[in-house]
Amino acid sequence: MAPPPSRKLTGWWRMIDAYHLYLNSSEVLARRQCGWGPWRRQEELLRWQWNATAPSSLNLDALALRRRRHATLSVHVGSALAKFMVLELPAGLEDGLEEHAAAQAQMQHQLGLNPAQWELRLDHLPARGKVVACALRADVAARLRQLARERNMRLVSLRPFAATAWNALQLQREKQSRAPDSAGALMLVEKDAFTIVIEKDGAIDAMNALAHRREADLINREVRRLAYALGDQAQQHIRLAIAADLMPLASLHREKVVLRDDYLQQRQYMDFRDLLFLPPLEVAP
Repeated sequence: MAPPPSRKLTGWWRMIDAYHLYLNSSEVLARRQCGWGPWRRQEELLRWQWNATAPSSLNLDALALRRRRHATLSVHVGSALAKFMVLELPAGLEDGLEEHAAAQAQMQHQLGLNPAQWELRLDHLPARGKVVACALRADVAARLRQLARERNMRLVSLRPFAATAWNALQLQREKQSRAPDSAGALMLVEKDAFTIVIEKDGAIDAMNALAHRREADLINREVRRLAYALGDQAQQHIRLAIAADLMPLASLHREKVVLRDDYLQQRQYMDFRDLLFLPPLEVAP
């Protein structure tokens, strides 16, 4: 059934064929949104394995792309493939190129990142005069662009998954008009990496991502470390966003887990936010 002929096919009425991928170091998850207007539908597609140490192992064969359509591709990159820092740039920088070079130098010095192996992006935090620097694996990004070209797909975004989850929580905080905490933290625990975002006075103050091997004491150790760094009063402001199959690691801190029903109203999210924010039944003992 076609939309009314008098309606211009823009926005909600435009025919789309949009694919979203989530990548960690060993697995790809795919979702698809297609159709137009009230006939749009969202689909859970396949998940398949790949090896981040060999980017050529990444392929899109499982998507079975339809011909005669111009599909779009959005990629959400797990923290196993990214590095984060919150930086204060030197004064007097003239443009974005100089900011990029200064941030790159700091990440190279402090994290030992080889600039040739990472793609760097900056997000300004005007309230604090700082930037969030995110470095994504350059070989993985290059492989994704190659795959999109080969399949006539338009790569519309390539972004860190942790930032998507963080932004979702901040939007809900604004909606609820909650007063900012003096200090707090969010720990986002994916299957193979975790990201910690520390906030002070309602703004990001520090951000870091590390790989993990599902150590039994992982979450308890990091919560203790955060409480020591931020003060005991910050304990109540430490939150966990965690993949469902890692919930046993959070057994001592279930009260800190962010629940999906707290803020997610749609049945399904194309950007995979729901992977880290769990239904109450999955969190309950």
